[in-house]
Amino acid sequence: MNLSKKPSVTHFYREPRSTGVSIEGIFRTVKEDLAGRATIKNAYCDPKLSRLRNTLNASNYANDINHITGDVNFLAMGLRGRKNILTIHDFGYYENPVHSRLKHLFYHTFWFALPLRHISVVTVVSEFTKEKLIRYFHYPEAQIRVIPDPVKPVFRYTYKDQLADKPVILMLGSGKHKNLDGLIEATRNVGIHLDIVGWPAPDELEKLKSYGISHTISNKLSDEEVFQRYTQCDMLYIASHYEGFGMPIIEAQAVGRPVITSNIGAMREVGEGSALLVDPTNPTDIRNAITRLAGDRALYGATVNRGLRNAARFDHKVVSEQYLNLYMELHNMPGK
Repeated sequence: MNLSKKPSVTHFYREPRSTGVSIEGIFRTVKEDLAGRATIKNAYCDPKLSRLRNTLNASNYANDINHITGDVNFLAMGLRGRKNILTIHDFGYYENPVHSRLKHLFYHTFWFALPLRHISVVTVVSEFTKEKLIRYFHYPEAQIRVIPDPVKPVFRYTYKDQLADKPVILMLGSGKHKNLDGLIEATRNVGIHLDIVGWPAPDELEKLKSYGISHTISNKLSDEEVFQRYTQCDMLYIASHYEGFGMPIIEAQAVGRPVITSNIGAMREVGEGSALLVDPTNPTDIRNAITRLAGDRALYGATVNRGLRNAARFDHKVVSEQYLNLYMELHNMPGK
C-alpha cells in the first residue's frame, strides 16, 4: 500500500489541438482544482506517430495512477499491470450505423474490448452511458463510477433583464444528431433569431435561407467567447437526437439561461426538472417550448431558477472532489 498522502497521476490526452478541446478543458479544470492535493502531469499522443507507437510509448509516462481522459482508449494496452482509469464520454461513434462491419469490429476491439481488460475503474459522465457500457461490454458495475462533466468557472451567472424583441436562441455544435433541422422547422415564421455555433450542413443552410430565418453562424470560439454567446442569448436549444451528456445544458443554466432539451437519454437525465423537455422528432413540440418561454416571464424566471439549482450539482469543485476521491481510492490500494 502506498502510504504517501498525495496521489501522483498522469492525465493521458489525444494529440494537442486548437479546436474541439472539451475533454482537455474538463481535465485542465480538475488539475487546477486539485493543485496541492494531487500531483498531476499531462501526456499527449504524438500526432506524428501511429496509434501503435503511441501505445508503446505510453509506459514512458506511467505514474502511480494513469487516467486516460477520453478518445484514446487504446493507450490502456500500453499501461497494463498498472492502476488505470478510463473516462468514457459517450458511445456515439461506436453506435453510428454508417460504419462498415469491419470498421465497427476494429473500433469494438481496439477502443473498448482489449483496453477495458487493463482498466481498474471506468468513469462515465452519466447513468445513460453507464448502462451502455454494461450492455455492450458486460463491464463489472462495481468498477464503474458516474462522475459528470463539470461546469467550468468561466460560465458564471449573468442576470437577464428582459428578452430581446426578437428572442435569440443559441445552439452549439454541428452534426445531424444535433437536430438543427428540428429547430429550423420549429422556428419557421416564429420571429426569432438563431445564433448557431458550429458548421451547419449545406441543406441546413439552404433551408435557413429559403425559410427566411434570421440567423448568425460562428465557430472556433474560445470558452470566454462561448460565455459571451450565453449572456447574449435568451434561451439555449439542445434538443439533440443523441448526447452522451449534454454539456451546454448545465453551462447555460449556470449562466442563468433557460434550456430546451430532449426528453430522451442523457439529456433527460441531466435536465429533467430544470429544463423544458421536448420530443426532438416533433417540431411542434419544440416550437411550443420556445413560444412558452418567450411569452411567459414567470415560466422563464422559474426555469432559470431551477436551472441554477441544477447547475450547482455540476460545479467544477464538486466534480473535482469526486475525481480526487477516486484517485485516493486507487492510491491506497495495493500496487498491481
